Amino acid sequence: MRILVVDDSRMARTALCQQLATMGYETAWAAGGADALARVQEEAFDVVLVDFKVEDMDGVEVCWHLRAAQGAKHLYLMLMIPGSITNQFFEVVENGADEFLRKPLDWAWLRARLLAASRVVDMQRELERLATTDSLTGALNRGRFMARAAEEVMRARRYGRDLSAMMLDIDFFKRINDTHGHAAGDEAIRMNVRTTRHLIRQCDVLGRLGGEEFAVLLPETALPGAVLLAERLRRSLAVTAVKAPDGASFTFTVSIGVSTLHKGEDHIDPMLARADEALYRAKRSGRNRVLPEEPATAG
Repeated sequence: MRILVVDDSRMARTALCQQLATMGYETAWAAGGADALARVQEEAFDVVLVDFKVEDMDGVEVCWHLRAAQGAKHLYLMLMIPGSITNQFFEVVENGADEFLRKPLDWAWLRARLLAASRVVDMQRELERLATTDSLTGALNRGRFMARAAEEVMRARRYGRDLSAMMLDIDFFKRINDTHGHAAGDEAIRMNVRTTRHLIRQCDVLGRLGGEEFAVLLPETALPGAVLLAERLRRSLAVTAVKAPDGASFTFTVSIGVSTLHKGEDHIDPMLARADEALYRAKRSGRNRVLPEEPATAG
């Protein structure tokens, strides 16, 4: 698990981070609530340990803001309270904390509570996986892909980075099902995802939008680089054999449309629409090919 420590005392947070490291946890720290909010929006954390009072707000307020801002990410929030407090427990939980720890911290108790927190985190991760991924392939489902796309557009706009997209569709998919059976069609879809994952980077975002149609987001990638990657993927899939349940082997091809985020765009829809239009031009012009968005539409 990765833990964020929120404490405005350098000595206290250093000691806590060092202790957590000896327990095998990866740690980071924030001195105040605003800093903590910024960090959880940019980085992945599982647990946040919040002091009862930090430099810019009290710990209960920090928990409330973190819970409100977490979105699809689940954060296990632990508020560290002075031993003198005896009557604010309901307020602590009501404002988003999952539990509280008495200060000064008992390291053995902290270890035990973090073990319990890890079970909750693992369960939450599994629930999130089931809710956000396609059951056949493990790729992101449409809803989660679009949410990640919105995040990538925001990041590209904020830092002035390139962002491109590929829309991919398996050619003559109905023919595969009719010839080899639906189980073979499912295996072709899974093979498509396995091959795509092998070629793209960890930071790229792969989603199944429906049926045999997929999309890939390529952060920090301009249109020419995205076209080159799409062509590599097309060639690789065309020579990759799929084994049907009856023992027969077959290959399939894909058509791919590629687009890039234009200046001034702050939503994913126009870019995906251009990639989709390029995909259907590829299909109309013979399939098994890669086409970029029309040059006349480039910003």
